Amino acid sequence: MPKAIKYVEKAAVYAAKGAWVVYERLNRISPNPSFTPKWSDKPLQKSYQKEKPPLGWPRTTDSLCPKCVPEIRKQILDGKLPHEVLLNEKVGEIKAQIIERDGKILMIKDCPKHGHFEDVMSIDAKFFKHLEESFPGRDIRAHGKGDEELHHHGTSTVTHGRGSVLTIDLTNRCNMMCDPCFMDANQVGFVHELTWDEIKTMLDNAITIKPKRQMSVQFSGGEQGAVPRGCRGWPALRLPSVRRHRQCGQLAPQSGQPV
Repeated sequence: MPKAIKYVEKAAVYAAKGAWVVYERLNRISPNPSFTPKWSDKPLQKSYQKEKPPLGWPRTTDSLCPKCVPEIRKQILDGKLPHEVLLNEKVGEIKAQIIERDGKILMIKDCPKHGHFEDVMSIDAKFFKHLEESFPGRDIRAHGKGDEELHHHGTSTVTHGRGSVLTIDLTNRCNMMCDPCFMDANQVGFVHELTWDEIKTMLDNAITIKPKRQMSVQFSGGEQGAVPRGCRGWPALRLPSVRRHRQCGQLAPQSGQPV
């Protein structure tokens, strides 16, 4: 009896998948116009209208040389290069190949200056394939007041949608040097701390971009305890930042530290 139930369930699954494919095809013949929500000036995209980057493997993608990036950053900080090179040139960028080897997914790349690099992207090729197949497609193209000025970061420019979390790094001071720290706290050779006016500008700019899905702001950075006493650092800025965050119509402010 249990086997019979499993066969029935499997048949129902296949029938549902087939019915969905037929329904989707019929819906494309005479689709209803897409709904335009309040948080966007453009209508929502149909599933078949959403763009997807090249997926699967082997494939070629864009990457960065892990040696060129810190070298270029230092040259900019030392005044030897203008920061505009990050906007107008593809500094540090190299082509990479995504391949499968021994059941793992690897990114292999060669820099003409620093040589060969290999990074493991996944230790489970089947699960990685599942993740890529689950990608629903790109969001609505970013638009709204000031979009061209705010989204101008060279090849790193955000072109579709917006993130669900705005991370504001208040300080990069830290008393540790953890390898996975995305803030690079205590590793770049200089102190980076935002002023109150800069924080207000970031929060105000965040609500001008559409689609307006920014529902959470995370105040992050290095270690707040590393800020010297008397400095208007993380502890002093957190509460007024949260108040400003709520004034801007955002929800769920949170404070966190990368570990």
